[in-house]
Amino acid sequence: MASVVASSTFKRSNDGISLTKTQYKPGKHSVVKYAWAYHDRSPDRFLVVFFDVQFKITYIADNVKTRRDGNGKGSGEVDLSALNYNAGKYTLRLVSVDDTDSVYAESKPFTVKKKDF
Repeated sequence: MASVVASSTFKRSNDGISLTKTQYKPGKHSVVKYAWAYHDRSPDRFLVVFFDVQFKITYIADNVKTRRDGNGKGSGEVDLSALNYNAGKYTLRLVSVDDTDSVYAESKPFTVKKKDF
């Protein structure tokens, strides 16, 4: 199955974290690959969350150290286990560790099907 690329919309870019790439790869072991950019005003850590577009529910997928790659950018991937087998339309968000409503960056929506778990 072809991957679905979700490009970023940038929010709060002065905080220094932006999504530079988001790619949903459905299949037997479905994952969302993502990349981010940061600078000196960036927070030390951020959460990677799935946001359910219909029900407005946030599922925390990972807690990431911003500067782990040390070159102004980083990348990672998360599997769908945080979704607890809930299919639907989601976005991937990079949010504050203190407040999941404080969104740094968000992808365009992508659809997760039951067969993707």
